[in-house]
Parts: sequence; structure tokens; C-alpha cells
Amino acid sequence: MNAVRGFFSGVFCFLLFDVLVFLGLIISINLTLLNPDFVISKLGELDVYSVVIEQAKAQLPGQEFIDAETVDKIVNELTPWFKEQTDDVIRDVYAYLKEDRELNVVISLEQVRTVVKENIREAVLNSLPPQLQGVPQNVIDTFMSQLYEGVDSFIPATFQLSETSVGQQVAAQLQQVKQVVGYIDTVYKTLIIVAVVLVLLIALAHWWQPKPITRSIGITFILVGAACIIGSLLDVWLVQALSRLVGESSMLLGLQSKLPQLASDLTAPVRMYGIGFLGSGIVLVAISFLFRLPVTGPDLRNTY
Repeated sequence: MNAVRGFFSGVFCFLLFDVLVFLGLIISINLTLLNPDFVISKLGELDVYSVVIEQAKAQLPGQEFIDAETVDKIVNELTPWFKEQTDDVIRDVYAYLKEDRELNVVISLEQVRTVVKENIREAVLNSLPPQLQGVPQNVIDTFMSQLYEGVDSFIPATFQLSETSVGQQVAAQLQQVKQVVGYIDTVYKTLIIVAVVLVLLIALAHWWQPKPITRSIGITFILVGAACIIGSLLDVWLVQALSRLVGESSMLLGLQSKLPQLASDLTAPVRMYGIGFLGSGIVLVAISFLFRLPVTGPDLRNTY
């Protein structure tokens, strides 16, 4: 009977090990890639905003009345607004992916128009073109109105992000990502239930005796902790994957030096998860030594 119990306990412990390791991976993904706060913080730490802005500035066509100094001034004034709006868009996109919401983000660009117009006016008035020198003020105002109309035609009043505005191909990709996120959430909840059931089955296999139960579960927890910690230390593979991903985008080449820190941050949750299970397993094994196995006495029969 003890051999049968040991066999079933070993099977359940092996399954519990697999479930808990996989659960650690899912928890790590939920705390990093699927966590908008984590993504926003990493964008700031990696200075992705500055990289994107500099690349966007390089793509701007040359303008007669907008020199490099004026462009820098416009960018500096709009950078805080750009970061704030980007953070809001990221949160809305994650709400769409993780919750039952429609993707419909509308951002007013009136502030952008205003800043651009003010800086253009200042640049023009500080250095009037030859055709405007010595002309009446109303002529200058008319000229500025024409420039403002050009700004309004170039910069839309609002920016809208929806399944319709992004196109069918991108919308289909977003739907696929949303399905994957839904699967991850389902797997996460299922793994928690399966882990609890396996713990109960281990206890049942040992017939609710505390010493073998705590020892078996403790050893399993130690193995889970060790596997997760060792796995998190192999983040060099993650760095290589991120390097290939960044290498495909010329805009993000400046982030190469920061990838090791990003990889470490991505694996930090599973590392802490492993440390927690390692410590819990050691405690359970130590507790198991405090219990005594039940003593089976002689079978006394009624001789009368």
C-alpha cells in the first residue's frame, strides 16, 4: 500500500512541478508584457520617446520658415504632451486587449496646432522674408493666416485610433493578439485551480498524514524555485532575441546597449516567484521533521 501511495504521490508531485513552473511563466508575462504600467515605465527608462522623436524629426521635409532651432523648440514644448498622450493610448489599447471594450481612442491635436503656429509666427516675425519687409501689418497678418491654414491642413484636428482607422490587416492582427491575451488569462486561472487540486491529491495519496505531505510538497516547491531561478538567469537568450527584434527596426538601434537591463527586468518576476517557492519549500521540509509518523500498534483481538 505504501508503494502505491508513493507512486501516486510522485506522479502528482511531478504534475504539480510542471504546473507551477508554467504558472510562474504566465505570472511573469502578466506582470511585464501584459502590464501597461510596466510597459510605460520601460518606455521612459529606455528613453524610447526621444529615439522616436529624433527619428521623426529627421523625416520632416525642409520648410522655408521653420529652421532646425524652431523645430527643436516645438519638439521640446510638445514632448511632455506627447508622452502623456502616448501613455493614455497604451492604457486604452491594453484595456481593449484585456477587457471587453471597443478600440476607440480620440486625441485632440489642437494643442499641437497652437504650439506650431505660435513658433512659426515667432520665427517669421523675428526674421521677415524679403517680400514682407516694409509692408503694412495687415499684409503680414494675411500672410500668417495663410501659413496657419497650411498648418491646419497638415495637422488634423484629432487623431483617432480604432479598428476602422487602422485598416483591416492591422485590425485582424489586433484581434489575434486579443485572443491570445484571452487564452493566457484562461490558462492562468486554470493553472491555479489545477495546482490546488494537485495539492489535495498529494494529501489524499498520503492519506492526510502531515509529515509525508509537507515533505513531498516542500521538495516539489524547492525544485520549482530552483528551476525558475536558474531559468531567469539565462536571460542572455532573451537579450539575443530582443537584439534581433530591435535590429529589424532602424529607429530603435540606439537601444542595443539597454537590452540587458530590459531582459533582466522582464525575468525579474519569475526570479522572485522562484525565490518565494524555494523559501516556502525549505520551510515545509523543515516543518516535516517536526511531525512524527503514526505508530501502528499490535492488532488486539477479543479472545472471549
